[in-house]
Amino acid sequence: MQVLETRVARWVVTKGLRFSSFPRYGSWQFFVISSRKRHSGLVCMAQKKSAKGRQKVATQQDSSSSHQDVQAPVPENAVLIDGSILEGGGQILRNSAALSAIMRTPISVEKIRAGRSKPGLRPQHLAGLRLLEALSGGRLSGGIESSKSIVLEPAALQCGAFEGNTGTAGSCTLLAQAALPCLLFASPTKGQDMSVVDLRGGTDAAMAPPVGYLQQILLPTLRRLFNIDITEKLERRGFFPKGGGRMSLEVRCLPPGGKLPAFTLTRSGDVTSININAFSAGKLRGGQAGKLSIVDRLADSAAAVLKQSLGRDVDIRTEFTEETEESAFGDGVGMLLVATTSEGCVLGAAAIGERGKSSEQLGEAAAQELVEDIYAGGCVDRWLQDQLIIFMALADGESSMTCSEPTLHTRTAMVIAEKLTGAKFTVRRPAPRSQEPWTISCEGVGIAAGELG
Repeated sequence: MQVLETRVARWVVTKGLRFSSFPRYGSWQFFVISSRKRHSGLVCMAQKKSAKGRQKVATQQDSSSSHQDVQAPVPENAVLIDGSILEGGGQILRNSAALSAIMRTPISVEKIRAGRSKPGLRPQHLAGLRLLEALSGGRLSGGIESSKSIVLEPAALQCGAFEGNTGTAGSCTLLAQAALPCLLFASPTKGQDMSVVDLRGGTDAAMAPPVGYLQQILLPTLRRLFNIDITEKLERRGFFPKGGGRMSLEVRCLPPGGKLPAFTLTRSGDVTSININAFSAGKLRGGQAGKLSIVDRLADSAAAVLKQSLGRDVDIRTEFTEETEESAFGDGVGMLLVATTSEGCVLGAAAIGERGKSSEQLGEAAAQELVEDIYAGGCVDRWLQDQLIIFMALADGESSMTCSEPTLHTRTAMVIAEKLTGAKFTVRRPAPRSQEPWTISCEGVGIAAGELG
């Protein structure tokens, strides 16, 4: 039986397909053959009929998801990544795959999302990997839902039109995070230096930065630091559990030979204003007569905490948006807090409506999070610090930023970036009982656009 399984696996790999096996059931062995571009495939069944090894094979359409991986052949020059280290989640996949594509280095990731209650690839992670496979013109092996190991062999990043679709409420912004650095280092195609990426799924999802954070925190910071041409457009919001959201990115690649400059973000300044941007959609719009709506309570509770913690001299402005059926799919409510400082830094925090928590709880928690990051004295919030790590590693020279204590996501991002690029990070802890922030510095490798082919 093992001989047959090995032969089939080898044949599948030579045809550019994917191969995974299920646990055995009695004398039957089940395995999956699927295409690189579709979720569907075939389930094959082989039964050992006698001691001489006669076998019977049958096929039927696949609708299964629980299976046991067969590791595809790993290129000799592949970098091995342990998906269970530190954060142990999807971030390891996103950063590893993005840097693999940029550095043109094959990777083999094992123990994928071992730190999660449902380990292995989920639809949103698979969508991200397939997007990066398309961006790099490469080849992804092991790209099946629930797979705990993958191999990505990138080719050359090229400008073009691409699509990433989680098919669920999985986060669009996490797809954007993975794609952004790759698009900057893509090569022009037939004189076209602009790429367009259509992203579909959840725009405002739990455990991920909402689309507003991308629009008002991440992208403005990247434009400020690198003077790059990035445009985003929110077509429609989408929420748990159905998703249905849609957004797009337009990114101009660096000129041939161009590099990301090193940056210094160490002067935070004083907070000059805070904007509270709250929205509601579907059945959560409006409120009952004589009662504050859900979104009103969300914003008011956040404003109360901010005023109490920062003083009433800080300019706090609130803006409400009632989404239409065209601008949002499903029911949802959320809020983004954006603090701007005298040095031009922007820090953010967000709240997304969820079952089991009141609007007041969510609003107060988001405001308290922002207050903590402001008092930490850094130039970036706890979410932006890990998103800038990949850019620090790729930049030309030494970059520095001040922040609150590095999160587990940030420490994980540094480990992956060092392993795949050769960049060197250092973290400086503030003196005990001092009012100083933490400092993260990096000696970037200065990758030039087009340098690696």
